[in-house]
Amino acid sequence: MNQQSKPSLHDRYPELGRDNLPVGPYVDEAWYALEKKYLFKKTWLHVGRVEEIAKTGDYFVRDMPVLDSSIIVTRDRKKQVRAFHNVCSHRLNRVAYEPCGTTRKFFCKFHGWAYDLDGSLTGVPDEKSFFDLDKSKYGLTPVSVDTWHGFIFICLDPEPELSLKDFLEPMYGELDGYPFEKFTACYSWNTVFDCNWKTALDAFQETYHVGYVHARSIADALDKDEEGNLHPIDGVCGAHHRRLSIAGNPKSVYGNPKAATGGAGAEDSISGSGTARAIAGKALKVAKDGTKLDFSDLKLPKALNWTGHPNWAFDINVIFPDFYLSCRPNYFQAYNFRPIAHNKTIFEARVYYPEMKTSGGRFYQEYMKVALRDVLLEDLSTLEITQAAAETRAKKEMVLQDYEIMVRHQAVVVERMIRAGLEKDGRDPDIARQTALAGGIL
Repeated sequence: MNQQSKPSLHDRYPELGRDNLPVGPYVDEAWYALEKKYLFKKTWLHVGRVEEIAKTGDYFVRDMPVLDSSIIVTRDRKKQVRAFHNVCSHRLNRVAYEPCGTTRKFFCKFHGWAYDLDGSLTGVPDEKSFFDLDKSKYGLTPVSVDTWHGFIFICLDPEPELSLKDFLEPMYGELDGYPFEKFTACYSWNTVFDCNWKTALDAFQETYHVGYVHARSIADALDKDEEGNLHPIDGVCGAHHRRLSIAGNPKSVYGNPKAATGGAGAEDSISGSGTARAIAGKALKVAKDGTKLDFSDLKLPKALNWTGHPNWAFDINVIFPDFYLSCRPNYFQAYNFRPIAHNKTIFEARVYYPEMKTSGGRFYQEYMKVALRDVLLEDLSTLEITQAAAETRAKKEMVLQDYEIMVRHQAVVVERMIRAGLEKDGRDPDIARQTALAGGIL
């Protein structure tokens, strides 16, 4: 009989249960239709950062199949962030055609209707030929939008059940003070892979895989327990979101949260960086004091390293449903796992650093870019294989261990929200769930 030497995370959250997880929600198109309706079209979704629309008239467009929508996000003449459906009020063409840009107005290329940055209809060619046209009634259709620490979120529901603040603060209120706005150097990768969005996200919210998938890259950069296991320090599950705290090897470039900052502890890491990974050690050494900003007196917000672990490296924050935010003192990662179909996901990865002032700092940054790229490629290498295996339906369930509780939490929250939506619509959630998992049409 298996025995655990320390309290189980599952003991802390008995409401999540310990049963195996059904495979159906990862492969069934009908279940995905329920997710679209009751999760994605009702929930706040991360779409970008305020730096992308710094000036009046700046805009970007997000085409979002999971919402069956194209969304414009812009900054109006009052410096407010606005969001609209990318649909003309006349004959339903688009009014923004580029992925991003700067404009004075949005114009439909079909018949020339023009809209101001606040969405109001301002120009109609041959207006006199319409029948009592009241332009005030035919502006762009607004989308709920708000910001949190510079991140822009939208909600397709015109009257969201929760404000963005109420949605996030119960779990992440104590992230106040993290210097998101100071990390102004960014690089990114986008790709599409053939797997369910939950299959993809699940691979990023547990450490059980690290010793195997990342054996040749970062496994030695994370801290092992006395039995040699790569267990997280702690995990927290909320009503929607979850957090995972990870310990690292501070003598490695990946596991050192003080690299390039000049912060306390950086010297020990540099002096201890050996020759096992010569380039990594060099990157650590030349990066010292390489940032334009002084992080030596940075005080972490309470939400980070909440256990006070001496070898803490970073925290993983998963903002429901599909936004992964990993925070360290010296950079942060922001990933979207956005579904396109029940078995296809677009992965949008962005990594934000402070700007560097030295060539050593730039070398460190480029080294980390390549290192993170390789780690991501290792992670992504499992996804399509896993999805293909799931779709054989050879296995009906997945078996989880204690430290995969974040995978379980995600599944429980998804099902809870779908059940609540079905009940609100007057449908029997048990019958609908059974129909979906059987591949039926809802």
